[in-house]
Amino acid sequence: MYQPDEVMVGNGNICIIDEDSVAGEWIVNNDIHLMQSTGLFDRNGKEVFVGDIVKCTRGCLHEVYLEKEYGGTFIGGMPAVYLKGLSEGYAWTGYEEIIGNIYENKKILEVGD
Repeated sequence: MYQPDEVMVGNGNICIIDEDSVAGEWIVNNDIHLMQSTGLFDRNGKEVFVGDIVKCTRGCLHEVYLEKEYGGTFIGGMPAVYLKGLSEGYAWTGYEEIIGNIYENKKILEVGD
């Protein structure tokens, strides 16, 4: 995952500082997918982002997604960040493991089915 030091979003474009330029000029790079942190970490201490694919404690794969109707960054007691494919609540334990994300490997969930 590429993590630029600075990002600017405007007019439908995503701009980052060009690391190859001496002056640190802003360049448009719309190939970047901005990812929102959930504030949670997996069992390896890796930060969990919306769009990550996690293996839950039940052993199945799920995409982490944000329910925009409610907002927030909490898995558990109040609606906000969820695991796709679960119809009932899921309390984050910290024993889950990130195995990829939907941006770098769109077929990862198909393999887990």
